[in-house]
Amino acid sequence: GTLNPGLLILVISIAAILGDSIGYELGRHLGRGWLLTHLGHFGMRREHLDRVDGFLARHGGKAVFASHFQHLLRALMPFVAGDRRMPYLKFLLSNAMGCIVWSNVFVLLGYLAGAGWRVVAKWVGVASEIVGGALLLVIALVWLWHWWERHEDDAKRRWQAVAKHPRLIALRRRFAPQLEFLLNRLSPHGYMGLHLTIGVLLIIGASWLFGGIAEDVVTGDPLTVFDKDVAEWFHERRTPGITTAMQLISDLASLTWVTGVATLTALVLWWKRCWYRLLALGFVLPGGMILGFVLKVIFHRHRPSFEDSFLIFYGYSFPSGHTMAATVLYGLLAVFAVIAFEAWRWRLGAVLGAIVMILLVGFSRLYLGAHYVSDVVGATAAGLAWMALSLTAVDTLRRNRGRSD
Repeated sequence: GTLNPGLLILVISIAAILGDSIGYELGRHLGRGWLLTHLGHFGMRREHLDRVDGFLARHGGKAVFASHFQHLLRALMPFVAGDRRMPYLKFLLSNAMGCIVWSNVFVLLGYLAGAGWRVVAKWVGVASEIVGGALLLVIALVWLWHWWERHEDDAKRRWQAVAKHPRLIALRRRFAPQLEFLLNRLSPHGYMGLHLTIGVLLIIGASWLFGGIAEDVVTGDPLTVFDKDVAEWFHERRTPGITTAMQLISDLASLTWVTGVATLTALVLWWKRCWYRLLALGFVLPGGMILGFVLKVIFHRHRPSFEDSFLIFYGYSFPSGHTMAATVLYGLLAVFAVIAFEAWRWRLGAVLGAIVMILLVGFSRLYLGAHYVSDVVGATAAGLAWMALSLTAVDTLRRNRGRSD
């Protein structure tokens, strides 16, 4: 109990990411021959290296992520990835996700073990009731990812077969001018193409959702009654063990954590000379945090209050600052991953991972009694709108100047 768990997770995650990046560079410059010569000094044999090499060749980024949970893979994977010339950004994203999950799991297990078996038993009992729905959602998202990974080629073939149907071809000829206009809006090329269309649609949709929630909050519509019922439900089921776990999850969107991840990401983008992505990072994260603060002051909604609350939160409630920070941080990292990865299964995995992180942070704020449901949903909508606006502006600037980054 002498160390802050959130700060401990942050330090361990950053140290692990930096250490593995050094291992990657060593593998890139020294190569497999050097490692074969010195394997004996590390208590390893050639078959160990062959196992790691084969695992990476079969699974790519998934192998880098999974390596953190097996001691042999964890020791050799960064060096082998560098030796095989895996793109650094792909390695960094997979490795960073693994480091973050690994540090959270083991710090949390350490806390629970130190808290005593009674606390652990109580935590497990109540968690089965509260977290069950969240686990089902995560399982569904993982299943969707694996389904797409197995059926990606088949789905593309089926779509191509449908597109060649005679009736569909006749409709395409009949409405050729209208379809040409839509295709230009949906084309990934051009100044007014897909990037602008998606950006505008996201801005409109997310802003509309936020406006509707904000109106209900101001006018005291039935949504606020639902807010209070949900807040009371969580309050009645709050326990010290789960509360600490939720605080750890909530810290994944704290100012300290967001600043650390943003700084590390900025250094990588600067090193790789990705100037427009660096500009997007500078707009999305600080701007999103400032926007959240301004909205809190505008609406000045009080936080949930309970007679026997053992957690006290200061400041205003709407929208949730932590949820908004999670939305812009993990949403932006998912966008960068989509740009970096060519395989759709990894793009989908990055997006699903961002969704899970945002949901976890939002859930933690509800459980802790820091916010109402409308605070969390409104923050997600506001964060999406701001991120879409910033990314659309930066990408439009990039395309207007004809740059590839």
